[in-house]
Amino acid sequence: MLDLMLSPWVWVLFFILHAIVVLVLLILLKDRFDGNEQAVVVWVGLVSCFMPLLGELIGLLTWFLAKRFTSEEIFEDYDEYVSYDVLNLEPIRHEAKRSVDLLPLSESLTLGTFANRKNSILQYISEGVSHQGKYLWMGLLNEDHETVHYSATLMNTLVDQHERELSLAKEKAQSNDLESLKRLHHAYARLIDSEVLSPAVRKQKEEMWLSFLLSIVLLYPDEPWIYEGLGDCSNRLLDHQDAVLYYQQLIELSPSYAKGYTKLLKAYYENHNWSGMKQVIQLSEKYVDPEDLSEDDLFVLQVLGGKVM
Repeated sequence: MLDLMLSPWVWVLFFILHAIVVLVLLILLKDRFDGNEQAVVVWVGLVSCFMPLLGELIGLLTWFLAKRFTSEEIFEDYDEYVSYDVLNLEPIRHEAKRSVDLLPLSESLTLGTFANRKNSILQYISEGVSHQGKYLWMGLLNEDHETVHYSATLMNTLVDQHERELSLAKEKAQSNDLESLKRLHHAYARLIDSEVLSPAVRKQKEEMWLSFLLSIVLLYPDEPWIYEGLGDCSNRLLDHQDAVLYYQQLIELSPSYAKGYTKLLKAYYENHNWSGMKQVIQLSEKYVDPEDLSEDDLFVLQVLGGKVM
């Protein structure tokens, strides 16, 4: 009997029969396990084919340890980790969502809690951010009813404030007092630039503004700010040809005024007057100090003038 057990053919036959039994059991039992557990069952079965008895013991021990010490959280953390890009900016993005100070205006008025949105609206409006109405309109389009109500209330308040400022400026405006006329001009500009008005009302105010400027340009034909205002109004009302004429008069009266050239350049562009644009660039190089230009305006003039490649 001992000789039979020591025979190599007996061990070969045992290995083959054992492997067949393991494979049959593996095929029969694999489908009874969950998808995540099937991989472990297959691994235990394959190890057992090549390591009879010892393979089963190692497999069962591994199975027990996996059940005892692993958790869904580990797999979730691993899945999250392997999904990261080489440069992982996710933590920064989530931190930015929690911080109002790091958010762009548009996101801070549409994301987060109502308290955060209310704080953003108060912060930006109180700091005198231009185009206030633009950001309040974002609040009006929010799905949260409190944010919509708060934005609407604040917008109505701003409209009333601008209207009172305009009415007061009209009352104090005197044809022989240039400073009072300039204050009325700025009141119109602030009201329209705030973007708190509906399109129809805004157009009406723009036409009133234009009419006011046309009436005082006859009294003060040498005031550059009047021609700048006339050009701005004409642009708003899409009368680009008149805007060109007013901006031309502006730079004739004030040849060193940098904004006059950039506004005239834009008006020429709207009219597709390429030769006129070239003349404006040449004049700006002659009369305007580059330090008086913003970085954006200086870059545009340099590019159009062929100074930047």
